[in-house]
Amino acid sequence: MVIYLIVQKDTQMKRTATLLTALILGFFASIQLKAQCEPDTANCIDTGTPGQFCPMQLPEAGLDVLYDEVVTVIAPGNPPPPYESWVIYYIEIDSVNNLPPGIDYFPNADRFYPDTAYCIQLTGTPTQIGEFQLSIYIGATVDVYGTPTRVPFVDDSSVVITVVESVGVDPKQGSEFRVFQNVPNPFTDRTRMAYFSAKEERVELSVYSILGVLVHQESELLAPGNHEFRFNGSNLEPGTYLYRVETSKAFFTGKLLKSR
Repeated sequence: MVIYLIVQKDTQMKRTATLLTALILGFFASIQLKAQCEPDTANCIDTGTPGQFCPMQLPEAGLDVLYDEVVTVIAPGNPPPPYESWVIYYIEIDSVNNLPPGIDYFPNADRFYPDTAYCIQLTGTPTQIGEFQLSIYIGATVDVYGTPTRVPFVDDSSVVITVVESVGVDPKQGSEFRVFQNVPNPFTDRTRMAYFSAKEERVELSVYSILGVLVHQESELLAPGNHEFRFNGSNLEPGTYLYRVETSKAFFTGKLLKSR
């Protein structure tokens, strides 16, 4: 990635500060967020309905236990009846309703193109038990007599998340350090960022402005298991911020979106 900067002739200090800013921005822009989901193209096959969600029945979630699962989506080539004669250019997700409180969704693309596999990451810590059947509201841009037209649809699918009081052994236990997307995002004042560590180690969170200025830093030394940072950004201006969560051997980076 090339970053072009217009620098006025000024003191050496200003030139140095500009160079450091460019280096920090380039560093964050060059790193892909490791927690991004991947579609399951081996097990999710379009049965010709058209389009497909997999799996239809997601694993149970435990109350107040970190949840992180992936739904694979194969975008349809044609809308449902009576509009099946239209041709879909692409689909955009407007909202996902009836998610369990505490869980949010994060698609791996802004637009879903026909007959292509995508994924939606469902992550967070549920705060209410029950069975939640998801309603996915989408906007499909279709060819209507040669004119691209956006048409809203709702998929009252049978994708279900069941939250129970206890799931016994934590299914997220493993051997790798993991960081999950902060929830909510965008946030107004506070947001939570969950992570999992298989061993006792120090974990550090650093938050930077888009210009590379460090605005927050904290660290924790905790036992193995699921934990989370509770970030208070009420004193920050609205906008985009960059974060880095790291241990002595691994790190994750991503974006925090502060709304008004």
